Amino acid sequence: MPAHPIPLRAQWISIEHAKVTDTLADWLLESGSLTKRLKSQCQQFAVEVLSEKVVASRFCDHAIFKPPGTNVRVREVLLFCDNEPMVYAQTWLPEQQSEQGVDLAHLGNNPLGEVIFQDPQIQRVGMEVADFAHNQSLAELTHSLKLPGGPLWGRRSCFNLTNQQIMVCEIFLPGAYPYL
Repeated sequence: MPAHPIPLRAQWISIEHAKVTDTLADWLLESGSLTKRLKSQCQQFAVEVLSEKVVASRFCDHAIFKPPGTNVRVREVLLFCDNEPMVYAQTWLPEQQSEQGVDLAHLGNNPLGEVIFQDPQIQRVGMEVADFAHNQSLAELTHSLKLPGGPLWGRRSCFNLTNQQIMVCEIFLPGAYPYL
């Protein structure tokens, strides 16, 4: 297993510049809850928490968390459909949450998508995609999951949720629905 959090440094680009199939583009551009869409494709959905820890924001290559010394909570999960790993996801959120904010620090095995998309005030602020085919840490993860080699495309989005800035990165694992 790779060290956590898995570094997701990549050449992040807009979907218009990505050379992907229409099916993959449709999944990468999903504007609603990815959890909800995955659940609609399977009989049994599950979340497995791989890691949850507080790190310095300098480990995040996105400028959403300022100042650079700010501590952020990083949550890493796998999303399963019918016992098959479909998505590796990371969530980055401020360690000190807003008093009026939604409690995202105690999700346990509950999917983030079911929490944040219940807030009618949620705002997605941009989306970028990246090809992770050459990310050694993700290759180690897929190997530990006994997944075959294959494409590893992902997306990242920033959200403003009740005055909380969060970033979500989701990587579709080999064999996931977008590649079929």
